[in-house]
Amino acid sequence: MKMRRSLAALAALLLVVSTNALAQGQAQDIPPAKRAAIEKLIEITGALNLGRQLSAAMVTQLTNALRATHADIPQKALDILPDVVNGVIAENMATLRETMMHLYDQHLTLEDVQGLNQFYSTPLGRKVIKDLPSLLQESIVAGQKWGQALGPEIARRLRERFQKEGIAL
Repeated sequence: MKMRRSLAALAALLLVVSTNALAQGQAQDIPPAKRAAIEKLIEITGALNLGRQLSAAMVTQLTNALRATHADIPQKALDILPDVVNGVIAENMATLRETMMHLYDQHLTLEDVQGLNQFYSTPLGRKVIKDLPSLLQESIVAGQKWGQALGPEIARRLRERFQKEGIAL
């Protein structure tokens, strides 16, 4: 029962996301020259790897959720997850591509996209493409550790301030 609710919630979330993406994608047409430049940028940067990363994250989350709610779940059920999730993601990559096209169109001019394409075609640009995902991931971890380290001091100051202001919690 819990597994059905988890899967139903995931399916509902994916439906909302894909419906919103389609609605946004149909909201405006992208001029052909800009569309071609954005397609090149998406290709050069490997931006669609996001879908594959999302797929892996979903498999991990579903596996953990199923193990937590069903301690006796057969391994065969867990082995099925990647096949199904990866299949659905693969079937819907065109929707992700189109959504990204419209996001790039919304935030960047044709000149911006052309400049990025030029930059990402350089050795430095290729290095950024290669190293930026790790840099971002490590930055997130460093930021989390930094925030956790500040937690005790923030808590101490809040207690002092609340006491000074006569706030009892």
